[in-house]
Amino acid sequence: MSTLDEITKEKQRVGEALARVDAQREKLTGQLGELAATERVLARYSKGTPAKKTASAKTPTTATKAAAPARPKPVKTAHARQLRSNSKSSVARR
Repeated sequence: MSTLDEITKEKQRVGEALARVDAQREKLTGQLGELAATERVLARYSKGTPAKKTASAKTPTTATKAAAPARPKPVKTAHARQLRSNSKSSVARR
């Protein structure tokens, strides 16, 4: 067998192994996203003691970031503060 044939077979074998590893990584990424979503739901609805942070919550991955986009906080404008202070003062006058 020539050296070129050996290199070609080895390249094909490595490529197939890489494809298997990539498929496994995709599967695990999906499972990690599902687990992170479940963890957030459990933390939200659990009664009593707050849920402690797990290792996955401490080191977010791209899968967890993509699974649950954060809601933007409402912008507090001067107008909104004025409306709030007016409603509080009208309640106090009653």
